[in-house]
Amino acid sequence: MAKKDRSKITRQLQLYNTVSSINSGAVYGPADLMKVFGISLRMLQRDLKDLRDCGLINLKYNRVNDRYIIADDTVFDETASIRRKQHLTRLYRIGTLIHNLSWISPEEFDSYELGLREFEEYLEYAAEDPENNTPEDIEDMRRFYVPDITFYDLKAEYYALFPDSNERTRQRDFEEMCRAGFEIFYSRTYKSFIYLYQDNSLFC
Repeated sequence: MAKKDRSKITRQLQLYNTVSSINSGAVYGPADLMKVFGISLRMLQRDLKDLRDCGLINLKYNRVNDRYIIADDTVFDETASIRRKQHLTRLYRIGTLIHNLSWISPEEFDSYELGLREFEEYLEYAAEDPENNTPEDIEDMRRFYVPDITFYDLKAEYYALFPDSNERTRQRDFEEMCRAGFEIFYSRTYKSFIYLYQDNSLFC
């Protein structure tokens, strides 16, 4: 997604995903984030304020090292206007989903699908020679070709996090995650929502 096409909440979710990696040893100063997201210092400060006021993360600027550090005091701003409170509530909800929904790496999912295709090709071959391909042989080959993978019940996880939300809100939240670059989709093949997430990725 081009920088100019990003909505405010899209940009802030991407910024949150980036700065939350500071606890993992990443180092960012204002100039780094301004360059990555193509925004001014004033806009960066406003975005960081929203991330703090919604309760997701609070960054403090260390002037000596020219870098941000994560502080512990994150409290939702109950004094915000009605309109801003709605934005902060949604920002908190979707930001929480990003790091709390169970995810699968794209590499893991691609490996699973490749193995599944190879196993299906083997099944076609085995069907032509059933005497030499017993059920036990087929099960052994399934384990050989298809890596283990868990498909999570993401709808159940969503409502466990936000029990007061309704289905329309859940749909909109998943759609917003996709717009922000967090790939989440329903697979009819696996009858499950799948969340593909590359940890600590920067959005350019």
